Amino acid sequence: MLEKAAIKVSLKEPRAKFLDMMRFLKSFGTSTVHLVHVYSGSSGKQEERQRQLDKLAAEVRELGFTATATAKRGHVSYQTIATSRELEVDYLGIYWLPKAVLVQALLGSIDSDILRLSDVPVFVYNRRLMNASTQLKRVLYATDFQATDKKVIPYLRNQDFQAEELVLLHVGERAPDPATEHTRQQCVQDNLERLAGELRHAYSNVKTLQVVGNQRKQILRQAYLHKVDLIVVGKADKPKPLKALLGSTAEILPDKSRRSVFIIPGYH
Repeated sequence: MLEKAAIKVSLKEPRAKFLDMMRFLKSFGTSTVHLVHVYSGSSGKQEERQRQLDKLAAEVRELGFTATATAKRGHVSYQTIATSRELEVDYLGIYWLPKAVLVQALLGSIDSDILRLSDVPVFVYNRRLMNASTQLKRVLYATDFQATDKKVIPYLRNQDFQAEELVLLHVGERAPDPATEHTRQQCVQDNLERLAGELRHAYSNVKTLQVVGNQRKQILRQAYLHKVDLIVVGKADKPKPLKALLGSTAEILPDKSRRSVFIIPGYH
């Protein structure tokens, strides 16, 4: 299910940390990677770009992957997604390079565009932690019990997904009165236990957690408190108009989080 990946390469990634990302992908059961470099400028230095990509691919192969590399000219976001479709990969991987707030506000972010537009799952590797692990140990899945669960759960119970612990998190809004709030909490817990029952066989430990508050802030807070290596979220295919303007939780998490994020669209 996660055997084949396309990895976006800007050629600006720190080499050692980029290779740490590749080691992390071993925990996904990934064995084949396609390094994809898309540039929007002139076609000059194309041979140099390909030389750098080939060198990087050789280093990736030394880690035990089957690896190829290709450089293409075009709109970076659209061409990266299009190439991922052409290669029929299981997901697209990105080494996250955060932009300064002002730069992102003025110019936008190529990686953010990919998160918004991609119809294949996207893994975002975030190496801002000084001692970030290259192994997948703890995963947090933020669920709202919507249709995206049907797409996400198969990934979480995939036998090649080598995490040891899973935290199932639901962030909700408090009901207006105590009786309704009690009913809401019980319904949430029942749904969390239902999901836990589907997934316990795949992990050494599964925790369920429900909290009240802002969805984005609480996902980040709980990921920090539980020291997870990866946040998994689903992305709805039809965001509300306001979310379309401001960005969905799935699209904003990578830039706010110090954890890696795996985003699974609710459609293919």
